[in-house]
Amino acid sequence: MKQTLCPYSVKPLAEISNTNGEHILPYAFGAPESFTVPADEAENTKMNELIDSPAINDPLMRLLAATQGVKSRSGFVSAKLEGVVTSSGEEVVATLGQAGVNVRFTKPVDVDENGVVKGVRGFGDATEKLMKQFQQDNARKGRQVEVGETVSEPNPQLSLSLEGNLKIIHKEIRKIAYLMTVCIFGDDAIQSRSGEIYRAAIHAETEDMIRATGLGGGTNIDIIPTLARARPNEHALTCFRMGNKIISAVILFGSIAGFCITPADGFSATELEGEVVIIDARTSTLTRTPYNKWLLEYIQTQEFVQAMAKATNMQAQKK
Repeated sequence: MKQTLCPYSVKPLAEISNTNGEHILPYAFGAPESFTVPADEAENTKMNELIDSPAINDPLMRLLAATQGVKSRSGFVSAKLEGVVTSSGEEVVATLGQAGVNVRFTKPVDVDENGVVKGVRGFGDATEKLMKQFQQDNARKGRQVEVGETVSEPNPQLSLSLEGNLKIIHKEIRKIAYLMTVCIFGDDAIQSRSGEIYRAAIHAETEDMIRATGLGGGTNIDIIPTLARARPNEHALTCFRMGNKIISAVILFGSIAGFCITPADGFSATELEGEVVIIDARTSTLTRTPYNKWLLEYIQTQEFVQAMAKATNMQAQKK
């Protein structure tokens, strides 16, 4: 359906001096460059700073992207995990990416109380390279540095920590869910009560604040068997009208999920009108299927039978 309004400011796009494409799902998560809706450039930049950038740089999301070989504009995504050498407690940083795992000490250069370099420490063959790099860096600054000792630990046992800010991630999920409604239903999704709810809920900081906006939904998509699922290298976006509700569900990297429910008041869409989008994060490609067509095919699969059984079991446990 036609979109003539900015999804954030609700102003006519024709009256905005600078517009650009707002990515429905962040490019850094493996979305195609062209998977966008038009928006006010200034509003787009603001949303990138408030929502997209924190989610893209969240350690958990970076790890998921790195393990699936996602390529961003600057190259393959890598993830950094902080931790310690189990035996000594010395702090380390592990970088995971397409090239493998690179581990380094947080403080690889040992300096005594007089500022004299005692040695360089590292892991495996990287230690010698680290020492040479250290000497070259100082030489460029006009300093000649002699390194007393090079210590290499070939196979250390590490304890690494991983943090993920689910509040940030679920803000991103709500934003993706909203932009999917805009992509499919156009201005109806923007100027309706549904659009008002989403624009408030995207920035909500607590569960109480989210509920106060009128947004329904949750994070366990297993209670709705008729939503598309995703593999670890995929994102699944499902958005459709069901009765007097608009349902928009998001699954990132086959694991982190959320679904949003808003009123269908003001929507001209017919029953089950919508779309399923599956994105391969490794190749930045997608498939788009009308929801009613996808559903007719899906209900004939064993996957649907299993999803129904799981949903039925969950409902029984609630009673």
